[in-house]
Amino acid sequence: MLGISVFLFFGSQRSISEEKTVAVESTVPTIVENTSSADEVVSAPPEVVDIAKLPPVDYPPGSVGQACEVNEFPPRVGYHDTPLEKRSIGPDEKYPFSAINNEKCYTALERHLFAINPYLWGTKEEKQLNANLVFSFVVIDNPLTFERIFTDPAGDFARVQEAFANPECQLSQDAESNWDLNEICHAQSILNYALLTRFCFDDGYNNGVRNRSLQMYWEKDNPTPDQDRSMWIQSLEGQWVRRKCKSVYPQDDHQAELREQIWALQEDNLRLDEILINLAAKLGDSAAGLTQPFSPNRGTYYQEEGYKYGPHAEWFTNFFRPNDLSTKLQPSVDRLRPLVVLFAKDILSGHGKRIVFDHEALVRHLCTPPYYDTSRDGELDPEPPSCREVVIELQQESLHPAWLEPIATFEDVAMRLDVYE
Repeated sequence: MLGISVFLFFGSQRSISEEKTVAVESTVPTIVENTSSADEVVSAPPEVVDIAKLPPVDYPPGSVGQACEVNEFPPRVGYHDTPLEKRSIGPDEKYPFSAINNEKCYTALERHLFAINPYLWGTKEEKQLNANLVFSFVVIDNPLTFERIFTDPAGDFARVQEAFANPECQLSQDAESNWDLNEICHAQSILNYALLTRFCFDDGYNNGVRNRSLQMYWEKDNPTPDQDRSMWIQSLEGQWVRRKCKSVYPQDDHQAELREQIWALQEDNLRLDEILINLAAKLGDSAAGLTQPFSPNRGTYYQEEGYKYGPHAEWFTNFFRPNDLSTKLQPSVDRLRPLVVLFAKDILSGHGKRIVFDHEALVRHLCTPPYYDTSRDGELDPEPPSCREVVIELQQESLHPAWLEPIATFEDVAMRLDVYE
């Protein structure tokens, strides 16, 4: 069995299901003759803007688009730019913001969001560097999802209280990690509580939900019907998270006491959720140990550094540059050379912990467009080489025999996914 020791461094809603768009003819102001001594001028109705419906998108059964009847929504581009009194899209103006009241729609949203990692929420079309893409490529036990953090909030809170009643679990900012305390100190619940704090309480509510990374389109972008409606779906997702937050336990005196204990763990000016995430990593939660500082937008910056303290800490500090996997770059030999080793059978961290990668996710990341250019003056190659061309060029180099098997695995996965050529 091949053993390769690798250190990685990753660097508002209305129901219009039966609606038909009606074009309203403009009316010229008229003078009505009156028997009174003064003439009365009757003003014309306000000008009405005819908002045409977009061609339907073929949403699969059970999807959010299908269950929430997003095809019946008006175009999202320009929707908020058109005054309410000028729209001619039906009598119930709030449909896009009330669709979630339908049980079928709510259930589809829950099924959809339960599978999403909060750190990857809204990043599908992300064009900037995203350090948290590492969550897409590393396979861990008990992965982080919305389902995980919303399954048992009260239980998680109780377990965090229990952990903070144990001095052994209160690792200060300068304390060494102790992953053996993972279960006894409820590291998983600490991370869950941290993210509930971010999404549901205090300023974390606004930062987590409203200021997450969103893909917006404007008229100049000439978005497709699918792209236009994706913005409505993002709004529905945010509604779902806010509703889940309303079901979580209230902020009370018990939380105030716990918060005082949490604040006591830090010296730097960190937010409460950031302190908890770092603590969870020090106590051995693998998901917390993949977190890095990131900014979902220009107005928010999160400073957790679980990557320094978690079970895989040495990957980040000894091998890869931070942006090696943080964005989709065009295939090239220089791009693939340091990454092909991730396709080896047995990859061990410096502590002997086996690292498991999602090879299919990696191949799609490396071999499928869209690609982005992060340099200021560079230009994307309009016809970038295929991964097959890159591998052939790489094989012409003087490679160590240990590289041959990882390259063969990479080729097999790429061919199976039909993204090799």
